[in-house]
Amino acid sequence: MFMFHKHALKTGVVAATVLGIAFTACNKDDSPPPVPEPRNTTFKLRGTGTDAARETGAVTITENTDSSINVILMLGKNKKDTVHQVYFIGGTYLAPTTDTLKAVEAKGNGGLLAVELFKNVKKVTLRQAAGATKEIPFRYNDAVKYVAHLKVKHSRFSADTLTIGNVGKAN
Repeated sequence: MFMFHKHALKTGVVAATVLGIAFTACNKDDSPPPVPEPRNTTFKLRGTGTDAARETGAVTITENTDSSINVILMLGKNKKDTVHQVYFIGGTYLAPTTDTLKAVEAKGNGGLLAVELFKNVKKVTLRQAAGATKEIPFRYNDAVKYVAHLKVKHSRFSADTLTIGNVGKAN
């Protein structure tokens, strides 16, 4: 009988150990991993002339979950019902290149104006001198490292610049 108790005790310890391992192995956290916050960077733009010290806009680069990016211009200074010209150009505004990332028109509303420059892009086509084009990668890291500037002109026929500023590595 003593022998039976001795084996029963060992069997009980082994069974408890096996059950403990089984329970801890099955105790998995099945919740999905947290979704990371999208990366974004904002670059401030300034006015010109008497507004040179005043922030008149900003460009925000935001990364999407699929690694594409959005580039949005928030323009604080604009003239209602006037069609402004927006230029996103390579190089700094003091040393521009001939590479143009984007040229769009934006109709002023007199208040805060959002201008979507790029949406869900992973690469862009640069327009270069003499009509040449070149496709470049344009994901988040590429966009914030790219040396560029943004300029908003009062209108197509005006030389007046409303807002200007460096974007990306130039900043």
